Amino acid sequence: MQLGDVQARVRIALTTSLINEWSLFAPSTGTSHPTERSIAFHFGWNLRPLIDESWDVDCDYQRSGMMLEPSMTFTDGIYRAPDLIVHRRGRIGPEDNLLLVVISADFASSQERTPTMEQVNAVQMRFGYRYAVWIDLQLREDGPEGRVRPVWQWSTLEEGPERSPHPVYASRELKSITEAIKTMFLG
Repeated sequence: MQLGDVQARVRIALTTSLINEWSLFAPSTGTSHPTERSIAFHFGWNLRPLIDESWDVDCDYQRSGMMLEPSMTFTDGIYRAPDLIVHRRGRIGPEDNLLLVVISADFASSQERTPTMEQVNAVQMRFGYRYAVWIDLQLREDGPEGRVRPVWQWSTLEEGPERSPHPVYASRELKSITEAIKTMFLG
């Protein structure tokens, strides 16, 4: 699968997750913020039908039996596995490891727990994922409806990471998504 195909499917799954699961992201639904694991579950649920059945889509998958990846261990000693992977279980190598996903709910408020793209890329290289993406949803509490302005940064096994994150959606696309959310959830 080519990078453009993977990016399009990731974008569709993210859009579906934001629209259909907005109550997970909206600050008015509770006092706590969603965890990356909760977000990854819904994102993976929406990505699964978009990926060929020969691939497995797993959240927080650690079955290699290897020691925890030092590049994903933070100063407080907390290990953070990739939030989602698309792979073929029980196999190794780039032909069987398609995509590694790391999700940040709000980079600005969780920098001590958020990996850098260099850390994401180190895990990608070690396990041979063709593609890796770091998605920062940039969730903010701007009133009861909140806001989301996702950015992403991609890395390929051959070329490494892009220089910097960039918006997932053009302004017009994000406005359309926001309107759909408001229509569904805010009446």
